[in-house]
Amino acid sequence: MSFLKYILFFLCLCAGTAGFAQYPSNLGGIKASQISDSQLQEYMQKAKSSGMSPEQMEAELSRRGLSATELAELKLRMAQLEGAAGEAAGAAEQPAANTKRTAPRLVAPPYESPESLKKRSRVFGSELFSVSNLTFEPNLRMPTPKNYIIGPDDELILNIFGLNLSQQTLKVSPDGTVNVKYAGVINVNGLSIEGATALLKSRLAKYYPALGSGQTKLQLALGNIRSIRVILIGAINRPGTYTLPSLASLFNALYVSGGPVENGSLRNIELIRNNKVVQTADLYDFLVRGDLRGNVRLEDNDVIRVPFARLNITLNGEVNRPGIFELQKNETLADALEFAGGFKSRAFRGRLTGNRFADLERKVIDVSGDSLAFFKPLSGDEFFIDSVINRYQNRVIIQGAVFKPGSYALEPGMSLKQLIDKAHGLKEDVFTGRALVVRTRQDLTREYLSIELKPLIAGKETGLLLHREDSVVVASIFDLRDTATVSINGAVRQPGVFRYEDGISLKALVMKAHGFSDHATGMGIEISRRRRDVDVNKAGSNIVELIRVDDNKELSAGSADLKLMPFDIVTVKEDPFYKKQISVKISGEVLMPAVYTLQSREEHLSSLIQRSGGLLYTANVSGAKLIRKKKEVVDTAEVRRLFMATSRDTAVINNRQLEKTTTDVAIDLGYILKHPGSKDDITLEEGDELVIPRINNTVSVGGEVFKPLDIMYERGKKLKDYLSDAGGVTGRAKESKAFVIYANGSSASTKKVLGLFRRYPRIYPGSSVFVPQKPKREFNAGQAGLVISAITGLITAVAVFMR
Repeated sequence: MSFLKYILFFLCLCAGTAGFAQYPSNLGGIKASQISDSQLQEYMQKAKSSGMSPEQMEAELSRRGLSATELAELKLRMAQLEGAAGEAAGAAEQPAANTKRTAPRLVAPPYESPESLKKRSRVFGSELFSVSNLTFEPNLRMPTPKNYIIGPDDELILNIFGLNLSQQTLKVSPDGTVNVKYAGVINVNGLSIEGATALLKSRLAKYYPALGSGQTKLQLALGNIRSIRVILIGAINRPGTYTLPSLASLFNALYVSGGPVENGSLRNIELIRNNKVVQTADLYDFLVRGDLRGNVRLEDNDVIRVPFARLNITLNGEVNRPGIFELQKNETLADALEFAGGFKSRAFRGRLTGNRFADLERKVIDVSGDSLAFFKPLSGDEFFIDSVINRYQNRVIIQGAVFKPGSYALEPGMSLKQLIDKAHGLKEDVFTGRALVVRTRQDLTREYLSIELKPLIAGKETGLLLHREDSVVVASIFDLRDTATVSINGAVRQPGVFRYEDGISLKALVMKAHGFSDHATGMGIEISRRRRDVDVNKAGSNIVELIRVDDNKELSAGSADLKLMPFDIVTVKEDPFYKKQISVKISGEVLMPAVYTLQSREEHLSSLIQRSGGLLYTANVSGAKLIRKKKEVVDTAEVRRLFMATSRDTAVINNRQLEKTTTDVAIDLGYILKHPGSKDDITLEEGDELVIPRINNTVSVGGEVFKPLDIMYERGKKLKDYLSDAGGVTGRAKESKAFVIYANGSSASTKKVLGLFRRYPRIYPGSSVFVPQKPKREFNAGQAGLVISAITGLITAVAVFMR
C-alpha cells in the first residue's frame, strides 16, 4: 500500500477515533511535526486493516484543507517509518550475526517548477538542490564512527569473541539504557561508541576475566539507527522541523529542505547546538574544491540557520560559468572569476566593465586586468567579460601561385622574400612580371602596391618590408590569359568542348571524344579555324578557315592527322550510305499485330497492312488512326498562353495534350485500301504506330448536357437527336459550338449555311459529341465608359442638329 494511501487512511480514521480530537476539521493550520512517530505507526497499522477507498480519503484530505507542504513532509516521515519497520521485520527473521545497519531512506524533496528553476539557475550552487540524480543520502555502510553519540532507539550490536563467545543486540530504551546479559541495565545515553565500549568492558570484566588479558575481545557496533529531529530556519525554501537518520549530515538536511532561497547564503550556514554556533559551513568549499569538511554530522535538536547573502555579484559573458556569485568580505573580483571557472579562451582580459548601484542612480565601473586581485566588488555589481576583437596583431596573407598559400605570422623586419620562403616558394606557373600587395592603412583604407618578382627570384633583393594585415597576391600565367579550348561535334561518341593542350592533334581529340560513332565516315572531316587577318572592310570576307581532311576511321599512325590550334571546331560527318533500320508498329484488329521493320524509306500504310495479314472482320476501318512522334520540342508554356489569349469560350485546355511526345494523324483507311500508293497512302516514319480499333456501335455525348452517356448508334440519327437522348443541353451550354470527334482522331464542328442555317456534322459509329460551355463575360469598366461616351456624344450631336 502506497505511502499516500496510508496518510489518507490515517486522516479519515482520525475522524472516528478519540485521538482525532487533536486534529480539528480544518487542517490548514496543522503541522506535520506535531504528529509523533508512535502516532504515525499506530495509524499506519490501522490503515492497513481499513476498507476505505483511497479516493474517499483524498476527498476528505482536500476538504479538511491540509497544505501540500505539510502533506509532503508527512509523506516523507511515513516513508521513513515504513522503511525502518520493514528492515526491523527482516532483521527478526535473520540470524543474530546479521549486523546490517538500516535507517529511514532519505527521500528527495518535491522539485520546483521549470519556471522557478530557470530563475534559480543563475545562482551558483542552486543546482546542488535541484538536480534529480543527486540524493545526498547518508552512508549507512560506513564503519561505526567512534565519536557517534548514542541515544534512545539506537540499536547496538555487542560481540564478545576469543576465549569467550557471545553476541547480543541491545536496544537503547527511551531512558537511554541497555540491558546487558550478566551486567544488567547500563545507562549509555549521551556516550560515544568509544565511551560505551570502555564502560561495557569494565562492567563485563569480572564475568569474562580474559578481557583483562586480551585473550577475549569486546566489540560494540551500531546496528539499526534512530531518527533525529533538526530544525532549519532562515533563508530556506522550506523551513521547519525534519526527521532524519541519526547519521545524517548538514548537507542531507539542506537537501531535504530544498536548499537556500535565491538570495540565501551558501557561504555562512550556521549549525547551532545547545544555543551555540558549533560550525559555520561554506558550500563553496565543496562546489569549487570538493572539500567536505563543512558537512558535519547532525545531532538531535540541532538548529541549522541560513542567513541572507550580504554580497552577491553577477558575472556574464566570456567566463566558463556565468551566474550570480556570493563573496566574503575579504574576497576580490579575482576570487569571483575563480568561482566562475575562469576566463574562456576568447575572453578579453585587459579590462572588465561593470555596473554598480549608487545611492540614486547606476554608474559604470572599469576594472583593469592587472588589478583584479585587488578590486573588491560591492553587492549588486554586475560585470560583463567581452571577447577579443576580430583582428590579428601579426598576420600577413599570401595567395596565388605559391605552394602553401594562407596566413602567416608577421615577424619584425619581415620582407616579401621571407614570406614567399615561408610559403615554400613560387610555383612553376608563376607570372614573374609583377605581384600585388594590398596594404591596409591606419584609417582602414586600402593601398595597392605593385612589386617586380624577377629581382626576388634572382636573389638580387629581398623585396618590400611587410606590415600587419598585408595581403600578397602572386598571379599564375593561367590567370592572365583565356583558357583555350577545342570543340568536336557530329558523329563521335561524346561530342563536346575540351581544353586545348600544346600539340593536341585531330586523332587525339577524336580519342578524347571516345572515338568515332558507328555511322561516322572519315571522309570530309572539317576543321573550322579562327582567322586573324579578316578584311573587315570587304564584303563577304571569310571569318574562318575551313580545313578538309579525308581519312578512314582508323586511329592508327598510318591514317591522316593534323595538329590543332586553339579554338578549332572539328565536325565529323555521317556516312550517307549508312542508314539505320526503321521500325513501325501495327496494333488492333489485324491478323498479325507486331513491330515491323520497313524495307525502304518510302513504304506506305497499305504495304504495312498487307504484311500484317490484312484486317479482321471486326476492324473499324473508319476509326483507324496513326500515332506519330513529334519531331520538335514545343514551348508548351507559350502555346498555353496563346490558347488562353485566343480562346473565346471556357473550355478547359488539355495540358496533357501539350505535354505529349506524340501526335495523332487522322487517316481515311478505307480510301487508302481502295487506292494504294495514292497521295493519301501515308509514307511511314520511325516510331509510327497504326492503331486499328474494334467496331464500336456507340456514340458518346459529353460536355454541357444534363446526362452525359454512351448511346447506341442508329443510322440516320442526327446530332440534335443524340443531344436530346442525353437530356438536352444545360443553360450554360453553347450549342452552336457543338462538335464531333471521330474514332480516327479527326473532328467536325457545327457550321452556318449563308449565315442563317446551321449544318450539324454527321455522326458515325464510335463518334464523341461534345457541347462546350458559354464563355464567362467579364465587365470591362473601360470599354463600358467608351461606349457610354460615344452614345452621349451621338445624342448631343443629334440634339444640336435638330435645332
